[in-house]
Formats: sequence, structure tokens, C-alpha cells
Amino acid sequence: METITITLDGIEVSGYSGMTILDLARESDVDIPTLCYDPCLISTGACRVCLVEDESSGALLASCVTPIRSGMVIKTRSERVIERRKVIVQLLLASHPDSCLVCDKGNRCQLRKLASEMGIGLLEFQRIPQLHTIEEVNPYIERDLSKCILCAKCIRADHELVVEGAIDYIGRGFSTKPATFYDLPLEKSECTFCGTCVALCPTGALIEKERIYHGTTTSAVETVCPFCGCGCGLRLEVKDNRLVRASPSARSPVNHNALCVRGSYGYDFVHSPDRLTGPLIRTGDDFQAASWEQALSLTSDEFRRIKEKHGPDSLAVLGSSKCTNEENYLLQRFARAVLGTNNIDNGSRIYSSPGRIGLGWTIGIPGTTNELDDLEKSEVIMVVGANPAVSAPAVGYAIKRAVKYKGARLLLVDPRETKLTPFAHLWLRPTVGTDAALLSAMSRVIVEERLFDEEFITRRADNFTEFEKSLKSYAQKHVEEITGVSAEDTQLAAHLFAAAESASIVYGNGIAQYANAISSVMALANLSMLTGNIGRRGGGIYALQRENNAQGACDMGNLPDFLPGYQGLDDAEAKQKFEARWRTSLPASAGLNALEMMEQAKDGKIKGMLIVGENPVSSFPCPSLVREALSSLEFLAVSDLFPTETVKLASVVLPAASFAEKEGTFTNFEGRVQQLGKAIEPVGDSLPDWKIVLQLADRMGHPMPYASPQEVMDEIKELVPFYRHLGYTNLDDQDTDLTDLEDDRLGVKRLHKGPFPSGFGRFAPVDYTPSPDGLGDEYPFALMVGSVLHHFGCGTRSLRASRLRKFSPHAWLEIGEADAKQFGFRDGDRVKVVSPNGQINTTLRLTETLPSKTLFLPISFPESPFNELFGVTLDSQAKIPSFKSCAVRLERIGRNG
Repeated sequence: METITITLDGIEVSGYSGMTILDLARESDVDIPTLCYDPCLISTGACRVCLVEDESSGALLASCVTPIRSGMVIKTRSERVIERRKVIVQLLLASHPDSCLVCDKGNRCQLRKLASEMGIGLLEFQRIPQLHTIEEVNPYIERDLSKCILCAKCIRADHELVVEGAIDYIGRGFSTKPATFYDLPLEKSECTFCGTCVALCPTGALIEKERIYHGTTTSAVETVCPFCGCGCGLRLEVKDNRLVRASPSARSPVNHNALCVRGSYGYDFVHSPDRLTGPLIRTGDDFQAASWEQALSLTSDEFRRIKEKHGPDSLAVLGSSKCTNEENYLLQRFARAVLGTNNIDNGSRIYSSPGRIGLGWTIGIPGTTNELDDLEKSEVIMVVGANPAVSAPAVGYAIKRAVKYKGARLLLVDPRETKLTPFAHLWLRPTVGTDAALLSAMSRVIVEERLFDEEFITRRADNFTEFEKSLKSYAQKHVEEITGVSAEDTQLAAHLFAAAESASIVYGNGIAQYANAISSVMALANLSMLTGNIGRRGGGIYALQRENNAQGACDMGNLPDFLPGYQGLDDAEAKQKFEARWRTSLPASAGLNALEMMEQAKDGKIKGMLIVGENPVSSFPCPSLVREALSSLEFLAVSDLFPTETVKLASVVLPAASFAEKEGTFTNFEGRVQQLGKAIEPVGDSLPDWKIVLQLADRMGHPMPYASPQEVMDEIKELVPFYRHLGYTNLDDQDTDLTDLEDDRLGVKRLHKGPFPSGFGRFAPVDYTPSPDGLGDEYPFALMVGSVLHHFGCGTRSLRASRLRKFSPHAWLEIGEADAKQFGFRDGDRVKVVSPNGQINTTLRLTETLPSKTLFLPISFPESPFNELFGVTLDSQAKIPSFKSCAVRLERIGRNG
């Protein structure tokens, strides 16, 4: 890259080709004011506040759009420059309302700040106010366009970062304004209320609406979003120990200055009146307030009693994909070294096990292979079994940017029409649950037509011959009958994927929560290896995780069959390493997974449990079984933020601190380890889970020598190979991406340029198994369940976020318009949804996005508990239930109109 030297305010500085004057000035710590500039957006030079003077030509240049040229002599603070900047700011103020004292933007207004710095008081120009009606219908954003300075940051954020196209300029001249199509309200547009425009707006034209707390903040902390597995950077602003505002972290490598609606407006669950603020002990059918001493003493005494009377394997621990890495590490140590059992699991395994097993067997990597930025380098992106625009918005943004701005072609495999459908080059709509057959048919096309990467297969993969033989089962016409996808489209998809120099695969719960989920994941890995896309920039596999620390919970050993770092219980060297560090012997046999714990609790074999940050009554299948199991325990301790359905069954309730009230780390779906910043003190008498576990261990006679999460991470680095290079520092200094470690280190578990962990990748013959819940006369519909944008998980937190709940307060069931007409249903009808395992009531919503005989139900509303419809029959390998789709029928119980 060419080095270019210029003179900036009398000092020679050097930059590189492609840099602008503003880029080089900021790199050289030379301050140039801006209003329309943002490093994450394409510069337009709209505001002209960044003008500088070119000495050789005498021209005033917009520094944000002017490339540096060798020999330039630039003045950033000449008299002409300063005078012109003042004129520009005064012109902006002339059409700006004089309402600074009551404007919510207050001291954060960049226009006001510039005016103050320039010494602008009384205006020299006649005021020509812009008169616009304030729009404040939705619960998220208030628009007062009388304060708009036409910087276009909101428009560029919408088009360039989140790629929705909800707003653009309309009108001409003085009447120009940013608006939706036909100038409709935001809630009637494509706007997803991500809040990015509000965060970037330099004035009070866009402000956050219906905040509980107002005023000038006294501190700000950078941390990590607690919702999905993307791990977006958050900046939390605080006043009087209250979270006042959340905005995207400009330094986050994940979300690039953009958030989703949950990240921007879902944080106030922290201050919900439902928060548990002190320990509770059950007395009969009620709870009584207790001290921490009473609650912890009772819990430790009961666990000790049960262990001595019934043995260590009569106890079990359920960890959490929402707790930090350090807390999950302590939980598994507590289970193994204190209680003496491997009965330790976490809720995320219900959907993450197929990926861990399928990817682990084929490519030796128990998760995502590439970092998120690589996705925008892909020529072809295949999205299968995932709706990232809803479940992982930062990934959805990256896919849309890759398609719109970098020419990537999107191969979308989804029965439903989603936000990504308009971006798709090819959209395949297979019958629900048939992905393994479709993907294997694509592999057959690639093999038969010799489109595969022969060098990659020869040098880096094994078992190709057996795999090739297995593809005979996937003749195109046969697969067409299974999937409903035409042989021509399957062939086209295979050609598209194989022809790309770099092709990536993004998958989610849509293929990970079926009885044949491991086969589907292996089929994805086969495709990626066939085309040489493992270890390639712009290639790889992206395994989306639903929860914020699902990857970390498993990495930390919250699994019944693995020690931290996926070190096997039968690995004598690894076991000895942990025993030496913890100074105790560890149980040898594998423990029970979460659903097996419930079965054995119901049967009276599990007597006591500790559940931390999970709500199995609402999130596991067959809640009647879970309730019966937990009610059968002699003792149940639950640590949580809220009085969930699981908490209501507890013997002792331990109030936990939220993500904003503690320190630690989360590992996102990429394998990127990021540090939480503690923004406020814990609400009431709540405590971080790491402190709760330490105090329990101490009372049980097994003290753990940690004084902080950092000390826990120091031990993790020592014992978990791929965490050993993690630097635990202040968030302002560093986060650590495990994908960036060099090839010769054990820490490489993501991008593989050299040999696979086992030496070779392994092709896997795939046996497609039809879903046992086939459709028929009794159950004619295939019900899919999944996430919605304005809520998360089973709704424990998002339904306690006031604005999320106000925008989306009630459950619904989507049905295609043609099906509704055929079966005589209307929009708004109350219906009973009946499956072979249970039934729920909900409200119908007609849509054009679903194929025939297919329904969609959100999972976030306890009034219509989706898990009532699913059974607990487990897959023999992954030990998970089919928890994504089931056969149902509808019965009308109330007519709309």
C-alpha cells in the first residue's frame, strides 16, 4: 500500500492511499469538527463543518471526502476555515428551534456543542424555522424533524448498516426531510426500530421515547448485550445507579455501531418491579423473606444431607447460557469437586448439541469456523434453518451488506418468507424437517458433476469414498418428493455453491432441533468440505447460538460428558490436570443431561438440584413433566432475576445480579471472548452468581480460592487450551477473539488453514430420517416455532422490558391466507392448537409468508406456552428432543367479528 506524506498544520504526517484528510487528521490527533461524519458510514460531506484549507489552491475542502495526495499542505484552523465553519453552524441554527433547555438531547447535542466551542451566541441571521409535527406514536422513537440538520446519518445508517431501506429523503430544497415511503409513520414502514439512527443523530431530531429515567448521565460503561449469541457491544449510560440509555459501542468489532431493537430498548428489564431483591425460603405454599446467611446455610445443609444419605449422583446442577464464563466454570467445578457428580448441564444443549457433535465429528471444530467479518467476504452465502434478521440481527445485517454492497449471492433455504427473502438470489422452500435430504442431494450433484475441490479432499479430508457411496440414496427425483424442492432448483443451488471462490453457510435452530439434526449438520459440513471452504476467508460454517453465552457455557464444561474445553472424562491426562488443580478426585462416569435429570427426578432418583439462570418449566418440552420432576425433589435451589415458573417451585430462591451489575466474560457464537463492564450496583440484596457459588462451596467445606472473576479466568486460561491466550483486561483496552490465534497454537478452534485437529476432516455418510410426527387427517398442519424480533427466548426478560412489551404484548399464531380460507378461519380468531403431546390457546394472524399447511408460533409468550406441544423423546446421539416443529390441528374457540 502506497505511503503518502502531507503537511498538516505545519507538521509532516504520513498515511496510506485511500485515506481522507479527516482520516489522517484523526490518526494524528488533529481535531476537525464534524456533524455528518461517522467512521462506520460512507462519507458524503453533507454538513461541510469539516472544511479545511488547501494552501496550494486556496480551496476549502470537505476533509471527510477528500483523499490525501502527496505534497498537500493543509490548514485545519486558518482564519478562513474557522470563519466558514461558524457561518455554516449559524445557518444550521437559523432553522433550528431555540429549545435547548427542554430538549432531551441536552448536553449530548453535537450542534449545541459546536456552537459553544465556536463562541456562537446571538445569531447574525434571520430565523427561518422548520415546522414539523412531532411523531411519537410508537414506544421507541420520537421524531421532531424541526431539529433535523439533514446530515443523512439516519438514512445512511438505515441503508448501509442495517440495510432496511425504511427511510430516505423526500421533498426538495427547504422542504427536504428524511421520511418513510409515502411519509407514513415509522411503525407502518420497514423500520425495525433498531435504534441505530437515534444513536447516531447529532441533534434532538431523533430521541429515545418513553425512557423510565431521564437526565444527564454521570457515567458510561461499555459491556456486552445480554440477549442473542451475537455479542454486540453496548454502551450503558448511568445516573443514580439506574440505566438511563443504551447505545451501540463504536469500538465493537461485532455490530459496527448498530444494534437491534432488543439491544437498544430492552435493557430496562434490569429495573423491572418483578426483580427478586432478597433471598426467599419456602414455608408451606408460600415464601418468606430470609437473610443470605439463612438461605445459603439451608441450601448447603440440604445438599450435604442428600449427598451423605443418597450419594453424590442424587444431586444435579443446571447451569446457564446467560451466565458468564466464570460463573459457568465455577458451577461445573461446584458440581464435580464439591457435590461429586457429573450431573451438570446447561439449557443451550437442547439446540447446540447437534452442532457440537456433527461439526466435531466432521471438521473437529465444535462451533463456528470463521469470524463474522469474513461473512462479508463471501461470494455465496447459504442460510439454512435460520432467520438471522430476527434471531441474530448483527448476522442479518452482515448478510444484507454483503449482498447489497459487495455482490454476494444469497442462497436462502427456509419454508417461511423472511426479511432476507428479498435479498435472495435463490430461495428454496423445503418441507419442514427435510434439510438433510436437500443438502445431501446438493452434494450428490457436486460429486457427480466433479465440481468439488479435489486438492482439498485429497490433502485435507478423509472417508470420501464411503461418503460418495452414501449419496446414491439421494437421487434428484426422490429428494424432490421428500423436500418439495424441484430437482432443477436443487441442481441450481449446488452449481451456485460449488462455483464460488468462497462460499459460507449460516445455520441455526431450524435444523438443530430435530431428531435428525446431527445428520443435517454433517450434511452442511460435507458441502463445505467438498468445495474446500473450511479454512478459507469468506467460507466456513456459522453456527448461530440462541443465547448470549451458549458457546461459553459449553466451553466451560457445563456438560455431563466433558470437562472444560471439551476435554473428555475418559482423558486421563486432562482429568489428572483438573484433579491436581482442584485438589480432589473427580467422578469418572458421564452424568445426566438436563432432560435425563428431569426424568430421574420424577422417578425419585435425583433428590436435589441447583438451577442457575435457567427456566426449564418454560423452556423445556413437556412442562407438566418438568413441574412434576421439580416438585418431586427433596430440595430445589434456584438462582434467578425474576419469579419465573421454575422459581415458584423452589425450596430456596437466591436473587441474582443482572448482566449490568457484575463483571465477567461472554463468548459469542464466533468464539469471541468479550468482557462485561459493571454499570450499576446489584439491585436490592441480589448477588452475582459467581459469589453465590463461592459462598455455597465454602459452607460445604470446599472453599474455592477466587476473589474476582479475573482470578477465575486466570485458572481457565491455565486449564482450557484454547482460552490460554486470553488477556483479561479492562474492556476499554481489549477484547479477545479466539478466531485470531495462529495455526500452531492449540487455541485455534475456528479458522483452519492447516491440518484439522484430528489431522483430517472426515466426510460423513448421512442417513435421512423422516420426522416421526408426520402430517395426516388428525394433525394436518406442520407447526414451526421460533423467535420474533421484539422479544427473546421464552420472554422472561423481554416481556419485562416496558417498551418491547408495549409494542408486542400478546401471543399469536401465523397461518397462510389460503389455508385460513380453506379451513374457515379469520384474522383474530381465537383457536386451540392441539398436538399429540398437548394443547394451547392463542390468536390467529393471517400472513402471506407461509407455505401451505404450515403454521408459525413465537416462543416468547407464556400465555401460549409453545413447549406444551412437544414431547421429550430424545435423539439417540445428541440426546435432544425434536423441539422445532410438530404436527398439530386447529380448533376454533372464538370468532373474530
